[in-house]
Amino acid sequence: MLLLASSCTKNESINSSESFGFQERFGPKEEELPAVKEMFKTYDLWLRLNFKDPKEVTNSILVQDVNNRYGATPMDDKAKPSAIMFVDTLLHNVSTDFVRRVFPREFFFVKTYNGSWWKQDIYVLGRSRLIVCWPNERLNTQPITVPETHYYQDSVLTRMVWGNLSGMLAQRMEGKVPGFEAAGMPYDNGKALDEIDKNFPGNSDEDIEARNREVSKLAAERGYISGSGSRGYEVDLGQWFSLLTTESYPNIKKVYLDSSEKRAAKYKILTDFLKKEYNWDIQAAGNKYRKKLDSFQ
Repeated sequence: MLLLASSCTKNESINSSESFGFQERFGPKEEELPAVKEMFKTYDLWLRLNFKDPKEVTNSILVQDVNNRYGATPMDDKAKPSAIMFVDTLLHNVSTDFVRRVFPREFFFVKTYNGSWWKQDIYVLGRSRLIVCWPNERLNTQPITVPETHYYQDSVLTRMVWGNLSGMLAQRMEGKVPGFEAAGMPYDNGKALDEIDKNFPGNSDEDIEARNREVSKLAAERGYISGSGSRGYEVDLGQWFSLLTTESYPNIKKVYLDSSEKRAAKYKILTDFLKKEYNWDIQAAGNKYRKKLDSFQ
């Protein structure tokens, strides 16, 4: 359960609360690593690598993770350079304007978050803090061998980060993307998806295949990346962000656009809007990611 204290935009001045357990000054201290201070200056994003009390992690500016019974543990010093490189690479694939106006205010890198059966590899705390365990132990993530290129080498990790970050971005957008929702079919809070589950309840290979086929048909007909996009605008938009930042145009066209006029229309509306409003060629980021990822295969 998340406790919301209040709401604000990224550009509003924020004052901390002693009851929430964070410091009065928002931003890195003078003794922080130069790369962290430069990142904050450039992007208005605080990459947090240190803490003394786990409440500094579980209690953000607006939200508390009251279900975290095990707190968090700090990263080893030797892991910090690779974390900085990973985030720096991610940010260089986004326009500075978009980061400053839309990105969450904090990336908090820790060694562990929560524990026992509830141990988590990544955690979204409200709309303003993304918590990432580093090095990450998600299944199929890779050991960090070349920190400078790890963002491109470890597709499981990078797509996990973008998958969680993209949902935050969809919530933090300054307004709806004009024409994006209208280019597809209306959202129904997942009713059509639930109906498919009802009609195909079995767990045999044949039932699962039939169910997946119906979900794919639903997504194509309505203009979503996946069937879960029918649940709402933010889910749908978040999935587009996640896809476009980590996949090439030829692959997106082949899998998603050629089979759906509505998806093709939403693709053009979204990519054109991001270029015009934020000077961000999101597809260029995806093209670059796929090219570099393939070079490591």
